[in-house]
Amino acid sequence: MVDDSSQRRRRIALVAAALFAVGTFGFWIWLLFVYDAGLLVDELADKTFPTEAEQVCSQAEARISLLPPAQTADDPLERADVIDQANESLTIMLAQLGPLAPTEPPEAAEAVQEWLDDWATHLKDRTDYAAALRSDPEARFTETTKGSKQISRAIDSFAEVNRMASCSTPGDVG
Repeated sequence: MVDDSSQRRRRIALVAAALFAVGTFGFWIWLLFVYDAGLLVDELADKTFPTEAEQVCSQAEARISLLPPAQTADDPLERADVIDQANESLTIMLAQLGPLAPTEPPEAAEAVQEWLDDWATHLKDRTDYAAALRSDPEARFTETTKGSKQISRAIDSFAEVNRMASCSTPGDVG
């Protein structure tokens, strides 16, 4: 009797191990060859806007890269001037991106418009900071929050998901 019971347990354990191995193997086959994750959150299905936006943003990024980093300025007034010059490039960038925004499908149009609105808010934060530096040498750059995080995180996340690296916030204000 004891031998029968232990053989039965061994068989059950072998069957369970075999089922686990087959199930695991099957899962990986499904994951690698069948599963389609679809789009990421905020990823646009039509790549027209991201492609065109990347070209516009890369031009603004190139203009900003020619400026001295704002944090290396000798004094707050010079720092404010550099930020203003960068803001001019970002203002042009936003003006050029607006007409490129999709109108269909509605989800894409809303997502891009929200991103552009976030950019406008970020640009206002930058402009306010440059103005504050002119009257308060100790002024600090603060960003509007979106949810519980800085708005630049939302801007950068949308740009990253849609492969628009040049459309991320420049990080030049420091």
